Amino acid sequence: MESKMNKLQPEFSEFLKNKEFSDCNIEVENKSFECHKVILASASEFFERMFLSDFKESQSGKFVLTGVKPETFAHFLHYVYTYDANTLEKHTCLMVMELLQCGSTWLVESLVSNCMQIMKGKITILDIGDLLRVFQKAHDIMHENLISLCVQEIRKRFSQRMNCYEVLFLTSDVFEQYLIITEGYLLQIERFKMMQTYLTVNGLIDNGAVNGVVGQVELPETTNKDGGQIEKKEGESDDKDCSESNGKLLTCKAILDTNEKKAHEVAIPEEPKDKLIHQEYVKTLLGHIEFGSMSKKDFYSVVGKSGLLNEKEKYEYLYLTQ
Repeated sequence: MESKMNKLQPEFSEFLKNKEFSDCNIEVENKSFECHKVILASASEFFERMFLSDFKESQSGKFVLTGVKPETFAHFLHYVYTYDANTLEKHTCLMVMELLQCGSTWLVESLVSNCMQIMKGKITILDIGDLLRVFQKAHDIMHENLISLCVQEIRKRFSQRMNCYEVLFLTSDVFEQYLIITEGYLLQIERFKMMQTYLTVNGLIDNGAVNGVVGQVELPETTNKDGGQIEKKEGESDDKDCSESNGKLLTCKAILDTNEKKAHEVAIPEEPKDKLIHQEYVKTLLGHIEFGSMSKKDFYSVVGKSGLLNEKEKYEYLYLTQ
């Protein structure tokens, strides 16, 4: 079967240049490709289903593909019309990754296999930045073998450079996986710094949390911005608790006491949903940090000044440090 296919390859490749007998039009962004259904359907179960569907596109012969660039689709067409694996080796690492994603999405097993073989060779010479881009892409297409290859190379060649700039561009779920693989390779304090920087740069926490100013209490309505008392209107009652703050930020104890006193009077507003999600994500990341492996000096100078943990958590973790 393979030898028969090899004989047909030159004939199929001619159809790429000669649009005669083409029976479908595939649009990718602003570019149109004249294709042959039988060739695409024989290479990909995805296209076979698309051509046999009852949608109006299958009747008109005009289809629109999203999530792929015109240049990438052109290289994909060249492959399914020729099955020339040697041409794949000439592509950049990024293009091979994009073609690997096409093969995974459109169910072209031979393309996935060929791209993986090429990546095994290319991945050994990539720098940490390119490796992280491949690491992200491998998670996007959920390719476990490629993920494992990336982890091996990162740990083997860049164990001292894992806290790098390119980490900031990973998606939140992939960053968590990256934080996990740094365990045993990066110092715990470096892992914490990397996590804190990622959260800050990506807007998942504010700068105040980094500097230890988190959860500040707003001034009471009877206090102006300068700390002075606002003149009460007629009929308004005194509020002893509010005046106790004297226009200053309350201490943790004062906050707890004030909240406890007013719990029956004031309805606490619900946190915005996205903020709650961010808080849960931060909590998850903190669970991957081994605070007990830090020195007391590192803990005090970095974690102690961070707002990612509350005072109670800092107090508990401090006793675990060395």
